[in-house]
Amino acid sequence: MIQHLLLGLLLVAVAAVSVLLLEALMRRPELGAAFLLGATLLSATLDNDVPAVTLPSGIRVQVHDAAFALLLAAGILRMLRMQRLTSLHRWVLLLCVMMLLSLVRGAVKFGAQPAIGEFRLFFAFVAGTLYFATFRPSPRLNERIAKLWLAASVPMMVLVALRWLDTLGGIDLGVPKEQFGADAAVKVLDGPYTFFLATAALLTVPYWQLRDHQARRLTMLGALLLVFVVLLDRRTVWLTMIIGIAVLLVRGRQLRRRTVAIVTGAVLITVAAYVALGGSAGEEPVATSALGTGTLDWRIQGWSELLSGLSNSPVQWLIGEPFGTGFTREVQGTQVLGDPHNFYIATVLRAGLVGLVALIAITVGLLWVLRRIPAQAGSGLLAPGIFPALLAMQAVWFLTWEPGMEQGIIAGLAVGLAVARRRGAAPGLPSRPGSPPDAVPLPRPRVAALDQVRRQEGW
Repeated sequence: MIQHLLLGLLLVAVAAVSVLLLEALMRRPELGAAFLLGATLLSATLDNDVPAVTLPSGIRVQVHDAAFALLLAAGILRMLRMQRLTSLHRWVLLLCVMMLLSLVRGAVKFGAQPAIGEFRLFFAFVAGTLYFATFRPSPRLNERIAKLWLAASVPMMVLVALRWLDTLGGIDLGVPKEQFGADAAVKVLDGPYTFFLATAALLTVPYWQLRDHQARRLTMLGALLLVFVVLLDRRTVWLTMIIGIAVLLVRGRQLRRRTVAIVTGAVLITVAAYVALGGSAGEEPVATSALGTGTLDWRIQGWSELLSGLSNSPVQWLIGEPFGTGFTREVQGTQVLGDPHNFYIATVLRAGLVGLVALIAITVGLLWVLRRIPAQAGSGLLAPGIFPALLAMQAVWFLTWEPGMEQGIIAGLAVGLAVARRRGAAPGLPSRPGSPPDAVPLPRPRVAALDQVRRQEGW
């Protein structure tokens, strides 16, 4: 009797805290960003030892699951308050609905635990995108989120350094090792977490040619992040980083000289570090192409076998297979159980072609909508002009990896920016491609009416 009473009190306390957090999340998007960035850092540090609770039904709920569920609930509630949804909001909502439908189907067919276990591959991205898509773009909000991102990158680099001390110097300080990056001495961080550092490095690039005190600090941090990204030897991350910097260089010509110099210097320092390590950086030569038969061909064979399973029914191509089905396939005579290492393929498998079209709309589609935003140095860490580069990195990254827990922040904020741009509500941005910024100001009564609509929609 006493045990049941204590359990009831505990559930009431958890419900009360959840309600308070949900209310705070609906008003403070910085808290949602802190949830996602903190979950990324916690997952990178603890791997499979993330704190979890096993419910009486046998379902294992991790701390991440609770945070992402709150974000998803806050996003849904905010979207319900919006009286008018744009097409981009509908694409985000469609992707979310398809994923939840697959989750329910999987829970009915295979049980809740297997379905939830696979759903974690998509949970953070879907929840983060839906949540941040409901907020109106704000330079102040973007700056706060970017500073949180850079702040989280510092302990991530410390984690990498501690693991390097263990693998290269034999100094074990009790930090858990990276299970999925143990194939080489320097690969002490899994791909999505290395991509997290690459994104942080790109945020500092527009400041590399400025001369003030803040720019110098950001330049030093960006160069250090770049060195870590290159040393971690994740070649897909290298490719996305090159693409992101190239997009900024093409769109902001003033970035070229100093940026190229810093990138060249970081590469030279990295080469020197590899030479100093005496070739112990990994089992494969650094120059080995990421397009070799051991990587790309191997993955393509796995993708082909996974997609062949959808041919059993046209309905499966439309809505996908339920979560819990698994990703088992045979590649070159070896049975593989892990995820497909392609977010587009994984989306087709679990949300069908409907989900894939929605995902492309909020990645490649957003990149197309925002392609003409001018890149201006010093206009903020997460200024509108940097989003095309971030989205380009993200679109390429999804070809060979799953999104990190933090990537929903980028996609969601980009949705809000694109919506504001289409409505002509983003300061300094043209309402349509080719038109000058703020060329046709709205009459004052219409502006007041538009402000009232934004307030009603939660913007």
